[in-house]
Amino acid sequence: MVQVWGWLLGPDGRVLVLLEPDTGAALLPGGAPELPDGGDPPVTLRRETREEAAAEFGVPLFLGHLRDPDKPYARLRYAAPLTRLGPPPLDPATGRTHIRLLATPEQALELFDWGSTAADQVNAVH
Repeated sequence: MVQVWGWLLGPDGRVLVLLEPDTGAALLPGGAPELPDGGDPPVTLRRETREEAAAEFGVPLFLGHLRDPDKPYARLRYAAPLTRLGPPPLDPATGRTHIRLLATPEQALELFDWGSTAADQVNAVH
């Protein structure tokens, strides 16, 4: 299985970060593919970003992937320009509304609990 996540950057270089409303856990927009996505990771990212954050983005650039030895999937990472941010939506997958914030990539790194792989991603985003 593949999951797709995006570093969506505003014109000032800040990245869109979502916070789980009940735990405060930080994450990038994205998630797992669904059948209508046709196996196309950028289509999955676009759908998930709309559902979770009411956000739109320009042409995505593939940054790479992460493999988790304890889980049977890879996490694809993309970067793209954030082009629109609408009113906070209710996520259909969870029934909750994520808290959205724009943070510098370095601030986002502080929010994530990803270890050394996060620093490599921030370098790729820059």
